[in-house]
Amino acid sequence: MTKRYPSRVLPEVLSSVDVAIIGGGVIGCSIAYHATRRGARVALLEAEYVGSGASGATAGMLVAQAEAHEPGPFLDLLLLSRELHKPLGEELHELTGLDPEYVWSGTLQVATDTESRDIYSAKYSWQKEHDLPAQWLDADEARKLEPKIFPESIAALYLSEDGQVNPPRLVRALMFGATLGGAKIMEATRVSGFVVEGHRVTGVKTTQGTISAGTVVLAGGALSALLSDELGIDLPVYPVKGEILAVYARPAPIRANIYNSHCYIVPKRDGRVIIGATEEPGVYDRHPTLGGVASLSRAAVELIPSLSHAPFASAWGGLRPGTPDGRPILGPVEGREGLLIATGHYRNGVLLSAVTGEIIAALALGEPPLADISPFLHQRFVRNTAQ
Repeated sequence: MTKRYPSRVLPEVLSSVDVAIIGGGVIGCSIAYHATRRGARVALLEAEYVGSGASGATAGMLVAQAEAHEPGPFLDLLLLSRELHKPLGEELHELTGLDPEYVWSGTLQVATDTESRDIYSAKYSWQKEHDLPAQWLDADEARKLEPKIFPESIAALYLSEDGQVNPPRLVRALMFGATLGGAKIMEATRVSGFVVEGHRVTGVKTTQGTISAGTVVLAGGALSALLSDELGIDLPVYPVKGEILAVYARPAPIRANIYNSHCYIVPKRDGRVIIGATEEPGVYDRHPTLGGVASLSRAAVELIPSLSHAPFASAWGGLRPGTPDGRPILGPVEGREGLLIATGHYRNGVLLSAVTGEIIAALALGEPPLADISPFLHQRFVRNTAQ
């Protein structure tokens, strides 16, 4: 499909901004939105078009409890971001007129064998110990909640506070909200390097000229490491290819996000059902494959048999930004003043976009962040390497 670059591409070269953001995915757009809401002058730089990367290749699940494997700082960050999404949806809709299509119908993690039952049961136990909203359902209770699931399912974990959003619509709403606050959205604009004075990053070099900035934010997703190398920063971010497909099903056979160890299935308000996702670390080719589509189709039909009759809509792929510990890299880098990192969100970019936007915007403008980011600093990898 031929890529089209909308008329938002600006021909002029900006000379100076408060915050220059590299990367026009949901993370970069969220930072731009929250920074402009604080009164900052912002330029957002995207090599292709806004939302063309991993943000456009995700189902948009807001599954804080389903994604967490244990209590700790990562769970706390996921939960905080999930809560921030709830008022954000209404705020964006009122400000921009664009509805990001949030749905809060929960997540059902379905056990189809004893191994998955034990895994979900253990998750239920520690989540209840930490007073998180979670319900353990036997087979009959699970099918009462979602009658179309695999008839021989033996149990399920229901997480009622989880939800989902339409990622392209969320990205557009954040972008439009940022432009209403004065942000300059520069698509088809590649960053070729940085402007550095001593130990401080003071701007970026782009295909449209040099932009000076009080703070530069690197939010380039899976390709962030390619740029950080120029600054002598070893950023352990790598692509994890994920394939995803969509079918049409109206009425939707399910209400909640349905989830097991083989796939996830997410019903959308526009009549599509999203099915994902494969995982291939270190792969840069975003094209979907016949094998990927076949494996996802098989897993989805096993989980929701009625989907076998659903018309096929499309398939696509994206590159998630992975890290060695599966957690994002947020905040400053030692020895590089004026630079902030916001990448490595792996499969939680949409979920974590709300809290990341708040945190990075605050740091860029010298404000205290609303969460402790010490567990997510780049320095954790430097320490591990030195040991």
